[in-house]
Formats: sequence, structure tokens, C-alpha cells
Amino acid sequence: MVWSLNSPEIIDLLATTPATKPFTTRVKDLHLSRDLEAKALLSERIDNHIHFRKPQQILTVQNEKELAGEVLLRRHNFTELVLKVKSFRQAALSVIQNIYLFQNRRIFFATTTDSPEQQRQEALLLFGDDSPRQSLPLEKTFRHLLLARIWNRIISGNSSHHDNDFKKLHQVVEHLNTLRNIYMILSTNLVKKLASRINTVYQQSISYEDAVQIGSFGIARASYRYHQSSGVRFSTYAANWIKKEVQRQALAGRLIKISTNNVEQYSRAIKEGNRKKAESIMIRLTDITTAAPVTNNQPSANQSIPRSPEESAEKREMENILKGAVEQILSPKSGDIIKRRYGLPPYGGKEQSIAEISTIYGVTRGAIYQQEKKSLQKLRRHIKITTP
Repeated sequence: MVWSLNSPEIIDLLATTPATKPFTTRVKDLHLSRDLEAKALLSERIDNHIHFRKPQQILTVQNEKELAGEVLLRRHNFTELVLKVKSFRQAALSVIQNIYLFQNRRIFFATTTDSPEQQRQEALLLFGDDSPRQSLPLEKTFRHLLLARIWNRIISGNSSHHDNDFKKLHQVVEHLNTLRNIYMILSTNLVKKLASRINTVYQQSISYEDAVQIGSFGIARASYRYHQSSGVRFSTYAANWIKKEVQRQALAGRLIKISTNNVEQYSRAIKEGNRKKAESIMIRLTDITTAAPVTNNQPSANQSIPRSPEESAEKREMENILKGAVEQILSPKSGDIIKRRYGLPPYGGKEQSIAEISTIYGVTRGAIYQQEKKSLQKLRRHIKITTP
């Protein structure tokens, strides 16, 4: 059995086996309204035929309510199936028992005054009870992250993946992923708009094309969680997830990790003209070579920070250590990707985007991105770089 997603870093993106039905059929199986179904199918055809130019479809308020309701319904179906099948309940209990490890996360959809610990105790009683149940209140629907962890536990267990109960649960997850895909194709313009406005600090690590691809992951994460009871439009809700995802991926790609909080504080200080605060933050952002210095004039994000002789020597030493590590522990292909991404010799300091490298190797950007991530993890373990 081959699953499309299995990385612990993307556990909230639900893994499924490769779909046997085309996207058109999967959308029709959801029995959406005519308007929403037509928009999803038309947008999908436009994406697959770039010369077929028509205005990009957008989500109306009514579309957002319908999609959010469908997602919640499928999450509720998932929760009911888990409750009815013993092996699924055991997987749920193993996750719920350790829920305190996940920063006191709440378990159920409904917003109540109960503390996370009270919800945990209630869930343990509910899923630890073997007595048969015909239905489950909507407010007891799993929150998405808990649902994702339970699903991951179920598919990684030793139970059969061919019995009818599992097939029903798998179908529910496929429906959730189809709804996620509808959100994504109808939010293309939103992702492109936000990707064009990313902070100049992040532009040093990722190109516009990379930001669009990464932003799609933000839409995916938002789509699983959004409900109109949050009191905002989906575009507002998803914008925060897109921004967080771009920040996380842009800064995670650096050999020296930088806190997104530091970057945002620095940008805010620049906008407010607080030179003293910007200078103190700038000291922590030692890996950023094109950030704004603090001078007697107004700081500019396009100016570079003059380095002292000691800093220059340290930088050269670090580059030598890095080049040696690349040659020593990475395969020729992985090493070449890292050299291209960070402008290491023989590429003369010119950094290449993931899109450019994927074109050179004739593979998808996702494949290059994953290989880069694995290579950086190996390098960090080898040279043991830590953020000051």
C-alpha cells in the first residue's frame, strides 16, 4: 500500500492512496450545488489548459458556507466511524491519551468553557466505552489536527487496509481531500496576490514561483480547519495560513535558522522608524546579508550591513566548513542542488531558485524542495549549527 503523504512535518495533510477516479468524478460524488460544482470543474479545466483563458472563478460567501459545511460534515462522519469500530477507537485513544504532548490542544469542534484537560477526560470516556452508539452530536466532531493524527495512526498500524470499515473511512478522507482541492483551485488568485507581497527578507530564500507553491500548502491547511463560525471570510482566514507557511518554509531553508518572530519585529521596527530596536534585532539576524543596517539616515531593507574583519573571517570559515560538509556527506546530486541554491562554488555566489533547479534536472519543484530539505537536515546534524 503506497501513501501519498507520510512525513511527520506535514501530518495535518491527510494521506491517501493514489486516486483511481478522475477529479471530475470525485467532485460530482460530493453532490455540491450546481454553482459551486461548475466553478470547481471550470477552474480545474483552466489550470490544465493554459491557453483556455477565462476569468478565474472565485468563492462567494455562499460558496464558502457550503464548502465549510461539507468539510465539517465529513469530519463528523470520520468521528462517527472511529467511534463505531473498535480498532479505530483504540487508535483514537492512543492519540487522546497523549494529547497533553501537543500543547494542550482542544479535541472537539464545539467551542466550550471546558479546559483542554476536561475535554481530554471526556474524550477518553467517550471512546473508551464499548457500548454501541447510533449517532454522535455534531459538537463532538474531532478538530482537524486530532483527526489527522488519528488517521495517521490508523494507516501506520498493522490492521488490514482492505476491510469495509477501513474503505469507508478512507472514502471520507478522500472526500475531505477533494474539498481541500476545490478550495485550492478557487483560491489561486489569493495565493498569487499574497505571494507577490512577501517580505523582502523572505525573498532572499524563495522566489515568487516558490512562494506561490508554498502558499498553496497554507490554503490546504486552512481548508481543513475553516468554518464560518470563526466570524471571518475564508480569504481572511486563509491569508494568515499562507503567510505563516511562506515564513516557515523561507526561514527553514536557511542553514542558520531565524525566528519568524524576529523578522516580523524587525519589519515593524523599520516601519515605525524605531532605529534602536531595529539595530538590536539586526544583531540576531546575522545570516541575512541584504537586510537594512541602522544608520543616521532612514533604514532601507535593500541596503547591506558592513561586516567587520572578524565577521568576514568567520563567514569565510563557515563557508569552508559548509563546502567540506557538502562534499563529504551528500550525494553528487544533492550536493549540486545545495550549491546551486546557496551560490556555493562553482556557481559564483549566484543563488538559484527551486524552479530554476527543477528545470535543469527535469523534475518537479516539489521533488527538488524535498531533496533540499533532507540535505539541509543532514548538514545541520553534521556541522551542528545553532541559532545564537
